[in-house]
Amino acid sequence: MNQLAQEIANAEVVPGSLRIWWIGQAGFVVKSSRLIIYIDPYLSDYCERITRGRPNEHVLITRPPLAPRDVDHADLVLCTHDHEDHLDPDGIPVIAGCSPRARFVVPRCALETMLRLGVSRERIYTLAGDDHLSAGDLEVYALPAMHETFNQHPENGFPYLSYLLKLEGISLFHAGDTIPYDGQIERAAAHRIDLALVPINGRDDFRRGLAIEGNFTSAEAVAFAAAVRAGLTIPMHYDKFTINTADVNEFGRLARKCGLSHRVMHVGQSLSHPEDTR
Repeated sequence: MNQLAQEIANAEVVPGSLRIWWIGQAGFVVKSSRLIIYIDPYLSDYCERITRGRPNEHVLITRPPLAPRDVDHADLVLCTHDHEDHLDPDGIPVIAGCSPRARFVVPRCALETMLRLGVSRERIYTLAGDDHLSAGDLEVYALPAMHETFNQHPENGFPYLSYLLKLEGISLFHAGDTIPYDGQIERAAAHRIDLALVPINGRDDFRRGLAIEGNFTSAEAVAFAAAVRAGLTIPMHYDKFTINTADVNEFGRLARKCGLSHRVMHVGQSLSHPEDTR
């Protein structure tokens, strides 16, 4: 059994706390006393394989710390949007097969993709943005995300979402892929945010020319986290592909400058919240 998968499955989490692992890119595992939740688990080499030899080649910097077949313990899998490094075409069907009790949360715009990947409709929850769902002890709020554009569908809502998870008395915000937009801070700040997971890879004309949509810069991520008064901020979406990364040291420098509580994680590393419960 994969060492990290075994660690996740065996970790004891007391009520009122969470344990969180970063699994690369925007991928995290969140474990409570009752649930194991995966968010944006990109655990294959899909993007590298399909772009090999092209101008937008996605050469991997860090390999996934576990494989989709190792995920046999998931209760819930959330994908923020229908891009392959977030909703993994190679990984999602395998996770669905290996974790038969798992349910999936995706934007309503991604439903057809999930069905095409072989996930049965009764296992899928969909959200449109500015809505929420309850799954037992878990509340999931969907906030619109602006991945360079909104591309809001008149019936299916926003294709890019940020998720706010409320469980164990803790609020965890996962920004997904987003840039700043009017009303974003107000939407997020309406909730207490104990943990904020934010992208830092930024955007530029070179990547736009290759149809690579951008995200917060480090400065924007720090400004957002400070504005919503996040309890602890963790950067993400860097050191996965050579063509689309960022200097996490810049994020750390800016966070320290403004007094933002933050933690830079290594792939496969975990932390507990509150920290003294670990």
